[in-house]
This record gives sequence, structure tokens and C-alpha cells, in this order.
Amino acid sequence: MSVTILDSSAWREFRGIPGSKGINETTHLAKIADSAGNLHDCFVKLLPLHYPSLLGEAIGWLLAKASNVNCVPFAAIVIVPLSDLRKCMSLPSEFDGLEYCPAWSCEILAGKSVRQVHKWAYWLSRRRCLHSDEARKIAAFDLWTDLRDRNFGNVIRTTNGSYVSIDHETILHDLLWPPTGKFFHSRSLLDEARQHLSSTDFLRFKNEMVSAAHKHTAGLASSRPDLIDIIGKIYPALAPSISAEALRLLDERAQSDWIANKLGVLG
Repeated sequence: MSVTILDSSAWREFRGIPGSKGINETTHLAKIADSAGNLHDCFVKLLPLHYPSLLGEAIGWLLAKASNVNCVPFAAIVIVPLSDLRKCMSLPSEFDGLEYCPAWSCEILAGKSVRQVHKWAYWLSRRRCLHSDEARKIAAFDLWTDLRDRNFGNVIRTTNGSYVSIDHETILHDLLWPPTGKFFHSRSLLDEARQHLSSTDFLRFKNEMVSAAHKHTAGLASSRPDLIDIIGKIYPALAPSISAEALRLLDERAQSDWIANKLGVLG
């Protein structure tokens, strides 16, 4: 099933501003009704279409779900009524004069990000994450999809001890972002592992990335129709060219030996 696009009636109730909302000043908490009318407590962030952030979030959620990478159970694009939102929070000037704006909405998970305020707690949290199976899966996924901004602030450790990746805005970076004139420096769990694991553990980390990558081909195959569908809905005029190039890149990088060669290990 492709990413659902919900109309403005789905944005039901402002629930506050998160303590850590990242760089997006519009991030807030809200009750969102899914297509069946069920309410979800969500993080919501406005993502105007002059940047490919919204498309990246949608592609990332679809591919993660199809490739055995932990992701939030509910996510959707919702058209936010800005007149209602302005009653609850201030918005940047770029939204002046707008009545509605598309936003990425994802369910709030019970847990907290790996990034911690206190140095000792962060050291422990980072160490636990890098030694987890999920860290290898996320690192392989990000390398496959050319996601450039994976940091410990967008990896959530849930209350059951598993790790979930959020924030996929920079996916397919070299395809989607250069036309906007905006670029992201690379940050990844692979780089973190290189810096903070022993040489033996880092080699194991890379080998397990290769094992995780075996899910990518099947994940791409099963999500292909949904990717084409959501690209067509977000950028209808550009859909044929974006879809063709995105699928070509993802297919090329999903081949069994691509990540092994990239990492310099045996497949």
C-alpha cells in the first residue's frame, strides 16, 4: 500500500511542541486521523514542495517497511490547515499567505533518541546502538538509498530495546537535492562505527551490513508500484523522469555485490 495522503480534516488537534524538534521550526505534535478515522499521536512537520523532503520521507518509509528495516507503524502525508495551526504556534515567514501546506506525519514511538544530553549517557547509548543488529540494517539501508543525514538524533531506541530510523528527507541525495541548490554533508552510522568500534567489531559491522543488504532487492521489487505511485502524486509533471532515474539507481545499488564492493569486504 502506498503512502496515504490525508486531507485537512485529518489534522484534528494540536498537542504541543516537542522538546527536541530538530531544525524544522514547524515540527509539532498533533492528533491525526487515518483514512479509517482512527486517531494517532504524531510528530508533524510542514514540508513545502520546493524541496524534495516530503518525497524523501515517503520513499524512505516505503522502502524501510519493505526491506526489514524498523520504521514507524503509521505514517502519512497530511494537508495541514495553517489557519488552525497558527492559533497554536508561530510559523516562519515563508508560510505567510498560505492556507494549507503538506506535511509529513509519523506516529510517536514509546522511547527516545539515541542522542542524549549528558555525555556519559550518550556514550552508553551510542555504544549500545552500534552493537545492535538494527544499526547494521539502518547503515546498509542508508548507504543503499544515498541518505546523507543519519545521526543519532533520528534513531529512536524504543522501550522494548529495538532501534527505529526516522527522518528520511535526504534520501537519494545526489539525484533529488542538487537541482534545489541545497546539499547535505554526509553523516552516517557507518562513519560512527568507523570512529567508535574496534577494528574487529568494525569489520563485523560491515559484514553484517552486507548481510542486511540481501533484503534490498526484494524490498525494492515489492515497493516499486508504491514508489511510482507516490512520486506521481507529489510531482506529477516530473514523475516519469524522477521515477525512472530513482528506480535505476536503487536497483543498481541493490545488487548483491554493490555494498560489499563499496565497503571493501567479501559479499
